[in-house]
Amino acid sequence: MTRSARSAPSPRSPGLAIDFPTLLQATADIPGSPAIDDYGVPLAAIHRHGANMLNQDVYWGAHLKAAAVLDTLLRHPWLEHSQADAAWAATRAVLTINGLSVAQDVKGSEVLALMRDIAGPGVPLRHIARALRAWTSEGASDGASEGGADAGADTDTGTAGTADGAGNGTADG
Repeated sequence: MTRSARSAPSPRSPGLAIDFPTLLQATADIPGSPAIDDYGVPLAAIHRHGANMLNQDVYWGAHLKAAAVLDTLLRHPWLEHSQADAAWAATRAVLTINGLSVAQDVKGSEVLALMRDIAGPGVPLRHIARALRAWTSEGASDGASEGGADAGADTDTGTAGTADGAGNGTADG
């Protein structure tokens, strides 16, 4: 049984991590079917968000695990195109296997602003997790947001997102 096939954890659980086939399946429907140029990046995302040290998850909670996937897949080139769309699809997959869904009213512009911050100077994972938490609720995933996530995400390094510049950490805050 893969981790994605288990029942959703409680909000106080460390969260479930996705496996490599699940990540690839989540990104399989990206428009234009981009080829993978570097398999090491999605493998790094899988290992990063599922990391365990001293018998404890390094990233505790679904939102922080999803933030680690988004950060890894967005910051490191791994597809011939549409990297931001794939990163967002994989992030939604992590949220979905943890029983969460992205709210219908989350605007594509909000997602793009966060992605610009991540791809630019970067933001702490706890900030990314906080944004994801604000956009999710328990229940069936619809993963909807207006517009594609890829438009301009790799080129604009503006600060239009909600980055607060606070320090790092692994608390799902």
